[in-house]
Amino acid sequence: MPVTDPGGMTAPDVFDDPPVLRTKRLVLRQITESDGDGLFEIFGDPEVCAYYEWDTFASPEQGHALAARSADQFRQRQAIRWGLELPGSPHIVGTCGYTRWNRENRFAILGYDLARCHWRRGLMSEAVAAVLGVGFGQMALNRVEATVQAGNMASVRVLERAGFRREGVLRERAFKGGDFRDVWTFGVTRVEWDNSYPR
Repeated sequence: MPVTDPGGMTAPDVFDDPPVLRTKRLVLRQITESDGDGLFEIFGDPEVCAYYEWDTFASPEQGHALAARSADQFRQRQAIRWGLELPGSPHIVGTCGYTRWNRENRFAILGYDLARCHWRRGLMSEAVAAVLGVGFGQMALNRVEATVQAGNMASVRVLERAGFRREGVLRERAFKGGDFRDVWTFGVTRVEWDNSYPR
């Protein structure tokens, strides 16, 4: 089902025609059931999961279950998440996409993760910019939101580079490692995106 943007232009629905995105160094393509090994390599690392909503994966089966769940959410038109490919890598090295899309109110929630061996190279900033371009373009979003567990400054920097603003704190929202943690909320609007990345 086509989506109409604020200017009256129509674009194919991402669920009918999922785009393959290309940045300077990455190819972003839809996650499929075959990505279980790559997801296990990412989430089997406790440092990757230190600020994540779930615990470190203990078995490859958890990676395969996540891949199947992500593919099913796409088929159900509930969420779209791209796998990040690097030349020469046997598996995806990360993911980035929308974990929820509210069409009526034209907002979506952004999520992302990256294998630790590829941290501090600017790769996630490339991926987030590409995914926001689809969101504010093809998906006709007016707003994108993200949440970060308090203390995850690397994630904060990714969002700030993409134009997000910190909007508030959800006190003791996350339970991790036996403790309740605050969660910071971030948002960016279409106008802010257009001003940062003029077309």
